[in-house]
Amino acid sequence: MFVVIYNLYRYYHEDNSNEYRPVVTDTPENNQLIETETNMEETISTRQLALKTIENIGSTPQYTEEGRIQFEYQGVIFLMEAVNDCAFVNLIWPWCHSFSKFDIDEFARVRQVVNDMNARGTASVFYGVTDSDDVAVHIKKHFLLVQQIPDIEEYLKLMLDSFFRTARGLELEIEKCRLQECER
Repeated sequence: MFVVIYNLYRYYHEDNSNEYRPVVTDTPENNQLIETETNMEETISTRQLALKTIENIGSTPQYTEEGRIQFEYQGVIFLMEAVNDCAFVNLIWPWCHSFSKFDIDEFARVRQVVNDMNARGTASVFYGVTDSDDVAVHIKKHFLLVQQIPDIEEYLKLMLDSFFRTARGLELEIEKCRLQECER
């Protein structure tokens, strides 16, 4: 990964003769553009941007007791953690799947599927024991949320849709494990 980033840096900041050539940004037009972008960044925080974007996709954001943003999208309750001093947010789908903690076979299936999905997926799937007799499975995704993202509402919808794909994959893989056990 480091090699790729280093080569990209060299490609954009060095010419073919391998001499360093800095990017010139001191023209009046560029200075005005930079000042405008800086002022825009100062006017809206990550949390405000998250609230505005959630409203623009047709959901009503609310605050939880823990300070998270809660909203409903396509009938599912999501939680978002957004703080002003970070350009990244955490989006969580709590309780996308659950099962009894006394069902050892189901626990083994879910554990195997969660490990496989985390190894190849873009969202993190995790589970935890609750106060009741259930084990809750959650999906979490960490992503960039800044004003410079073009069509930010579609970007957020894309992130949310990845949760539905992950949940479908989770259910399908668990069912495949059940069917393989029946065939044995």
